[in-house]
Amino acid sequence: MNEGRGTDSFVPSFKTYLIMRSNLLRKSIFSYVMLLSSLLWMTSCEKEKDPKPTDPKGEVTANAGTDQSVQIGQAVTLDGSASKDSKGAALTYSWAFTARPSGSAATLAKGTEAKPTFTADIVGEYEVELTVTSTNGTAKDKVKVTATGPVNAVVLEGEINADRVLTNIVADPNLPDYLANTDVTVKAKLTVQPGVVVAFAADKALYISNPNGVLISKGTAGQPVVFTGKTKTKGFWKGIMFYSGSTQNELDYTEVSYAGSSALVGVSVKSNLVLYGNGSTPANAKITNSTFTHGNGYGLYVEYGALLAGFANNAASNNAGTAAYVYADQLGRLDAASKFNNGNGYNGVETSGEHNKDAEVTWPAFTDGSKYLVTNDLTIETGVKIAPGATFEFASNKALYVKSGEGYLIAKGTGGQKITFTGVNKTKGFWKGIMVYSGSTLNELDYVEVAYAGSSALVGVNVKSNLVLYGNGSTPGNAKITNSTFTNGAGYGLYVEYGALLAGFANNTASNNAGTAAYVYADQLGRLDAASKFNNGNGYNGVETGGEISAELNEATWPAFTDGAKYLVTSDLSIESGVKIAPGATFEFASDKSLYVNNGGGYLIAKGTAGQKITFTGVNKTKGFWKGIMIYSGSTQNELDYAEVAYAGSKPLVGVSKLANLVLYGNSSTPAIAKVTNSTFAHGNGVGLYVEGGASINADAATANTYSNNTDGGFSR
Repeated sequence: MNEGRGTDSFVPSFKTYLIMRSNLLRKSIFSYVMLLSSLLWMTSCEKEKDPKPTDPKGEVTANAGTDQSVQIGQAVTLDGSASKDSKGAALTYSWAFTARPSGSAATLAKGTEAKPTFTADIVGEYEVELTVTSTNGTAKDKVKVTATGPVNAVVLEGEINADRVLTNIVADPNLPDYLANTDVTVKAKLTVQPGVVVAFAADKALYISNPNGVLISKGTAGQPVVFTGKTKTKGFWKGIMFYSGSTQNELDYTEVSYAGSSALVGVSVKSNLVLYGNGSTPANAKITNSTFTHGNGYGLYVEYGALLAGFANNAASNNAGTAAYVYADQLGRLDAASKFNNGNGYNGVETSGEHNKDAEVTWPAFTDGSKYLVTNDLTIETGVKIAPGATFEFASNKALYVKSGEGYLIAKGTGGQKITFTGVNKTKGFWKGIMVYSGSTLNELDYVEVAYAGSSALVGVNVKSNLVLYGNGSTPGNAKITNSTFTNGAGYGLYVEYGALLAGFANNTASNNAGTAAYVYADQLGRLDAASKFNNGNGYNGVETGGEISAELNEATWPAFTDGAKYLVTSDLSIESGVKIAPGATFEFASDKSLYVNNGGGYLIAKGTAGQKITFTGVNKTKGFWKGIMIYSGSTQNELDYAEVAYAGSKPLVGVSKLANLVLYGNSSTPAIAKVTNSTFAHGNGVGLYVEGGASINADAATANTYSNNTDGGFSR
C-alpha cells in the first residue's frame, strides 16, 4: 500500500494526463486565436492608413477695415490689407461705392489697390464694398465712412455788405474754415488772413463787386490763403471774378484751385480767376506769389481793359485750358519768374489785341520755358521790347502789326537765346506773319526767327511773307535786321516794299520758303550784305528786286552773295544814282524785263574778275527772253569789265528800234558813255552790243570783248 501510494504520488494517472493535455491544448488554441486576431487588427489598421488624405480647398477672406468717422473735405484712406487667402495665394482688390450721400461726387483713387483713397465732399454716410479675388475664390466685405461738418467752420452768407476779416478758425490746413454754399458777392472790404481755407459748393463763385468791393487776400509762404472747391475735382466751383477797380485789391500767397465749372457772370470763358475789363471802371488787382491750379479752363484771365497793378512770382498749373490769358496791353506787367509750363492745356500765356500804353514796356521771356499763344491779331501802337528767349506761337491766319505813329518793336535776342515768332502748327503758311508800318528808327530785329508764316496777305500788301516792311505811306516802315532767320514760309521769307527803309541788314538767312527767299526794292539793295544767305530750299534762291534807285541816294554797292544766291529782276530796274556791282553777282531777268542806267546822276560800275564774272541773263536760258541793258547816262564812270550779258533782245529797249543785249544811247544832249572790256555778249535775239550815233565807247570795244551766238551779229555802231 505504501509502495502503491508512493507511485501515485509521483506519477500522474492517465486521467490526470488527459486533463492536463486538454488544458494545454485550450491555452494553445486561445493563444493562436489571440495572435490571429492581433494580426488581423494590425493588417486592418495598415490598410486604413494607406490612402493619402485630400487637402482641403483654400479659403478667401475679405476685410475692408474698420468703420471711420471723418470731417467733410478730409481725405479718407481705406485699408483692405487684412484680407487673406488661407493658402497664401495672391489677391486682387476691387473697391466700389455702394452708397453715397445725395449730391456727392466722391470718387475712389487707386480702387484696385489694397489702400484706396477718396475725399468726403458731402456730410453723410459713404459705404464702400471690397471684393478680393484669388485662384481659390472671391470674397466681399463693406466698410462705412461717416462724414460730418468741420468743427467751427462758418457758412458765408450770399452778400458781404460790411467790412469783414476772415480768420483762421480750424487748425487743420486741409479742412475749410469757411463754407460757401451759394454765390458770395463782396460789396465792402473783405480781408482774408493767412491760413484761411474757403471751400465752395458746386458751381458757386466769389464776386468782388464795383465800386465798393475789395478783396485783400494775403497769406504767407507757410500759410497760404486757399479758395477751393468742397470737392477736389477740376471745375467743381466757378471761381473768383473781380469787377472792382479798387487799388486795394491784392492776392499774395493765395491759392485758387479746382474752379471753372462754368463761365463767371460777364465773360464767356471758364477760369479760376477773372479780372473784368469791359466797363467804365475796369478791374484792378495786384497778384503776387499766388497759384492758380487744377481749373477746368484758364488758370487766370485778364480781360481787355483790366489792370494788373502788379504781377510777380505766380504759377498756373494743371489747368485744362491755357495757363493764363493776358490782354496785350498788360503783357508788360508780367515777370520772367512766373511759371506757366506745368500740365496745362497750353503751357503759356495766351494774348491778343492792342498794346497802346504810353511808356515803353518789356514782354518777358519766362525762365520755365513758357510761351506766348497769340489767338487774335496782335498790334503794337507804342514801344515794346521783347526779352531774349521769348517765343510767340500764332494761331491760324493771325498776325503781328507794328503800327506807325508811336509804335516800335525792339526784338533783340542773342546767339543762345533767339526770339521766335512761329505758328502753333509747324506747317508752311500757318499764320500771316509780321508787318512793320512804323517808321521809327528804334525798330530792330536781332537774333530773331520768323517761321511758318504766309497764310494770306498782310493788310496793305498783296503778297504773302514772313515779314513785310511797308513802304507805301507818308511814314514808311523802317527797321534794322541782323542775325535773323526767315524760314518755312508759304511766300517770301521777307519783303521790303518800295519806300521802306533798311536801317541795317547783316548776316540774315531766308530758307525753305515756298516763294522767293526775299524781295527788296531796288533802292535798298545797297543795304544788303554778302554774308546773308538766300540759297537754301526756297522757291527761288535769291533776292527778287525791281524799281528805281533814286537820284537822291549816294553810290551803293549791290553785293554778290557768298552762298551763291542770285538776284531775280521781276520788273524793270532803273538806276538814277551811282551803283557798283560786286564781282560774282548774277542778275536773272524775268520775261521782257530790262535794266536802264539813266542820265542825270545815274551810272553803273560792273567790274568783275576773270574768276568772278558779273552776269546779266534771263531766268530762262533762251534767246530773247528779256530785253537787255540800256545806258542813257553820260557819266564817265560807266564801266563793264568781266561781265556777261546773255539771252536778251526780246523787244527793243526804250528809245531805240534795234534788238540788243546792251545798248548805249546816243540821241540826246548828253549821249551815253561807257567803257566795256573783257566782257561777253551771247545768245541774244539781236546785236550783242549796239552803240548809237553820238554815244561813246572805248575804241577797242569790238575786239576787247567776246560776242557769240547773237542773231544779228556781235558789235554794231
